[in-house]
Amino acid sequence: MVIDGDLSTVDWRSHVGDRVSIPGELVVVDTHNLLRWGEVKVARDRLFIPTDHIDPNDADPSQNASTGGSNVAAVTAAQRRNDNAAIVLDDGFTDQNIFPPRLFPELGGGLETVRIGSVVDGVSGDVQTRGKTVVLVPDAPLAWTPAERPARPALGEPALSVACFNVLNFFTTIDDGSNDARGADSEAELERQQDKLVAAILAMQADVIGLMELENNEDAEQRLVAALNTKLGQNLFTACGLPAGFRSAPGGRDAIRVGIIYRSDRVSPVADVGMIVDSAFGQARAPLVQSFTTASSSRPFTVIVNHFKSKGGSDEADEANTDRRDGQGAYNAVRRSQALAICSFLDELQQDQPDARVLVIGDFNAYAQEDPLDALRAAGLVDLQERFGRSGGGGINTYSYIYYGQSGSLDHAFATESMAADVTGIATWHINADEPRALDYNQEYNPEALYEASPFRSSDHDPVLIGIAQ
Repeated sequence: MVIDGDLSTVDWRSHVGDRVSIPGELVVVDTHNLLRWGEVKVARDRLFIPTDHIDPNDADPSQNASTGGSNVAAVTAAQRRNDNAAIVLDDGFTDQNIFPPRLFPELGGGLETVRIGSVVDGVSGDVQTRGKTVVLVPDAPLAWTPAERPARPALGEPALSVACFNVLNFFTTIDDGSNDARGADSEAELERQQDKLVAAILAMQADVIGLMELENNEDAEQRLVAALNTKLGQNLFTACGLPAGFRSAPGGRDAIRVGIIYRSDRVSPVADVGMIVDSAFGQARAPLVQSFTTASSSRPFTVIVNHFKSKGGSDEADEANTDRRDGQGAYNAVRRSQALAICSFLDELQQDQPDARVLVIGDFNAYAQEDPLDALRAAGLVDLQERFGRSGGGGINTYSYIYYGQSGSLDHAFATESMAADVTGIATWHINADEPRALDYNQEYNPEALYEASPFRSSDHDPVLIGIAQ
């Protein structure tokens, strides 16, 4: 049987036991189980999280209502299409951790990665089931074209640059299985994780970097800075550290925290690092605030680094924060409160400094059209990715994270108007989300032949880079 056109119209379960062929090109949208189970997921096009481009409250996504839910039906319809638009290609075996994978036997033999966005051409095989999942077992290894790894994106002609980067639980405490540590489970893994993060941070060429998912101590940040300076052979990076009273602030006792590091040869801090103290962050991480100047300009700019409450844990959420099936996940009300707390902080700041140049960056755990980001935009903050065109091309083609085969942006950058006027460009650098997890620092399951101390798959989030004219 030949299957043409949109895969979302196919009732795959009715074809179990059939031999089918899918002419034309398919795009790899998920590689999560490639090295573990010999599977990839493919669709006609890259799949995007619906709320990255469809607003649950507004039919016109340029509007910024952050309550209501009048457009949830459009979100639900898009999600239903995504759920049906992909098919898993399975190697047909039940054994695990086969390397090289049978579907991509070139991997490791001169080919280092199967990135999401790679194109598969002309699949034929048998439709089978793997547990509750319907899969297509190809007749032969796949004919495919790899997606290329991107170079560092251009940011116009900036005098300096700022980045935000979720570093995927960089813990100096080794995870022994019972101590609630979240990162490496051996010193060897910690070294591997550190080396990849150092490679990524140096490749960003950023002067100020906001970090998310540092272990909530000072050791993790200091270790990362020391490793950066060792690699450079000079003491150029400095950590902002933590403000007095951080542990007693809402969000100050979470297992992870945000941090700020900077190139001391390029920028200088103005006073000590501060924080936003607001009860809204009791279920997240306390935001850090640091102002800087440069040698060439006395005009300060301020960076606020955030990591809002995640979407997980709906079973523990109160009624206001349960998953309302509007595409925004659990704890949306908390994230909206956290956005409003940022707005309140800026309101007070701008009463004394009307032209304050402020960047608000981080992992907001909210996609582009969700309520927390609408709240920031409604308060007058400039969505830099929106202003400059998402991923440089407009439309819905930006992303920093991939969740079950769906791409979307959780990592964002906003600015006050006075700051936005000095931004020369912004880009999400796709060094992580598109890469298979088998390339990360973990030694369990991951083939040693694929590990490199490179920026690629240094985390599960892509960094966001912002250029600034100063």
